[in-house]
Amino acid sequence: MKKIITICTALLLSSAINVSAAPVTQQEITATKKSYDNVLATFVDEKGPGAAAIVSQHGKVLYKGALGLANIELQVPLTTDSIFRLGSITKQFTAAAIMMLAEQGKLSVNDDIHKYVPDFPTEGQVVTIANLLSHTSGIANYTEVEHIWKNLIPTETSLDEMLTEFAKQPMPLKTGEAMRYSNTGYVLLGKIIEVASKKNYADFIEQDIFAKLGMKNSHFGGTQLIGNRASGYSRTEQGVVNADPINMMWPHAAGSLLSTVDDLDIWFTALRDGTLISKASYKKMITPFKLNDKSTSDYGYGLGMFDVNKYTAIGHGGGIHGFVTHAFYIPEEDLYVAVLNNSDSDGAPRDIALLLAAKALNIKVPEFKAITLSDKKIKTMMGSYQVNDESQRTLSFENGEVYSKRDDGRKWVIKPMSDNSFYYEGSLSYFSIEINEQGKQVMNFYSGLSNDASPAVKTE
Repeated sequence: MKKIITICTALLLSSAINVSAAPVTQQEITATKKSYDNVLATFVDEKGPGAAAIVSQHGKVLYKGALGLANIELQVPLTTDSIFRLGSITKQFTAAAIMMLAEQGKLSVNDDIHKYVPDFPTEGQVVTIANLLSHTSGIANYTEVEHIWKNLIPTETSLDEMLTEFAKQPMPLKTGEAMRYSNTGYVLLGKIIEVASKKNYADFIEQDIFAKLGMKNSHFGGTQLIGNRASGYSRTEQGVVNADPINMMWPHAAGSLLSTVDDLDIWFTALRDGTLISKASYKKMITPFKLNDKSTSDYGYGLGMFDVNKYTAIGHGGGIHGFVTHAFYIPEEDLYVAVLNNSDSDGAPRDIALLLAAKALNIKVPEFKAITLSDKKIKTMMGSYQVNDESQRTLSFENGEVYSKRDDGRKWVIKPMSDNSFYYEGSLSYFSIEINEQGKQVMNFYSGLSNDASPAVKTE
């Protein structure tokens, strides 16, 4: 439920169109599958938590595979039929449910949320359903509240009890001022769906979406027994352990769903083709939301936009106890990729998905090679860099290794590849340290296959 200027060779795109292609041999099919399998093998230990993946294009599955264990204790291997918690990929289902109800005339995205949740405080501001969908409500994010996240997440609760707890948090921003991620907003959407549809959220999603589309291996998370469900794990300094417990009512419409890679492919095909909602509603979901100052965010309704080389991708990642996920669609190439992982300490699904897409589209990926820098040189670049108003990325040098850590997240090993640039070990991400016109150090961060840097200025 928890989006370098001269450092690497420029990313190049080459595409080939076969005018009169010869029949593909079984040997070629096997070789192609192996090349995709090798991407998984780069990130996944077959004796530990693993991943399942799918790549589809023009209605055809190009690749489907899995590697690693669904249950380490019982040595059960993952398969492409394994069922994973989706985390925040859930949000696109919630957004689509809202659009379905809008098409049925049961609500409007322009409605004030108090029409459905009259007692939820908004500090005198008008918050619309569209604000919740686009993370522009200004409502606090409950997963950033330590008391809730540390103490309440494993406990039994109800939707109304959760909203009463969430209502205690002040709003950190004015409505429409900025895109600020809020899981609370999506739980509120779950309540709005219940009020407008007169069904509980789980029933609406399972009956009106999963059953309608034939997504037979998708579920609202709970305590029910589910065949082929993968166990979730965390990596610690002591090794792999079972993930901390969570009551799946807490993520609710923000992150409670479970699915398989096949079902996700069914899902996005239906979303794209107008099977579930109209193409006009889908277009609203994938259109960047306009803020008060007329600028746009990189998020629509339940789906974000980001660069994959020269393309714009539409998708979402997810992270929840024991699981990390990533799935996206590239409209220009009609390519869909989904990767589901049963360890919550891995950032691998995004990079796996990007590499699978790169392979399908013949995108050249950056190649990193570590060099040796003096301790003195390394230390000049260590410190904290301000990513945005709420977040910092901190570089540290400990026992001969360089680490990067964003806020309270995981410490990642990074390796120098020039006298002012580093790459993340086992990742596609990298950055350079430059000096700006004010004489301050600036980290230009490149995530995945993006050609655009996200700058962060070093704090004093």
